[in-house]
Amino acid sequence: MNATSGANVPQVEQLKSAFLRLSLGRRVALVSAVLGLLSTFLHWYGVSVDEPPFSYSAAINGWHGWGYLAILGYVVAGALSLLSGSGSMVRGLIPTLLPAATDARIVMGSGAIAALATILFMLTEGSGGTVPGISEGPSFGAYLGLLCALASVTGGFLLDREQHQAAPLS
Repeated sequence: MNATSGANVPQVEQLKSAFLRLSLGRRVALVSAVLGLLSTFLHWYGVSVDEPPFSYSAAINGWHGWGYLAILGYVVAGALSLLSGSGSMVRGLIPTLLPAATDARIVMGSGAIAALATILFMLTEGSGGTVPGISEGPSFGAYLGLLCALASVTGGFLLDREQHQAAPLS
C-alpha cells in the first residue's frame, strides 16, 4: 500500500493555490464563514439536570430559531469571498445594487447579522442560569459561532481596505 501525501495530489495543490491567490480579507472571511457554518452543527445550547436519582442532559445545535439567520450570514459571507476566485463581483451578478453595496460591505453586513443572530440565539433560548442540580446556557458552538461571525466582519473590513487601496483616487 502506497501512502500519498496531500502535497502530491494535484487537486489539493490547485485548491491551495486558488486559496493563496485570494486576498487576505477574502481568506479571513472565507475561513471564518466555513468555520462558522461548521459551528452550527455543534451544541449551541444545553441543559443538564443532576438531581439524584435523576440525571439528564440535552443540547441543541445552531439549526434552531435565530441560528437560521446566522447560517444565512455565514453562507453569504463565504459565497462572496469565493466570488473573486471566479473573477466575478456581486455588482456583476446584481447590477441594480446601490453604489455603496460593495462585496466588502456585504461581507461585513453578513458577518454582523450572523453575530447579532448568534447573540439573540444565546439570549432567547433560555435563562442561562444555574440552580442546584440544574444547569443551562449557551454552549461551546454558540461562542465559536459568535467568534467566527466577528472574524467575518473583520475579513470584510480588511477587504474594504484592500478595495480602497486598489481604487484610484478621483
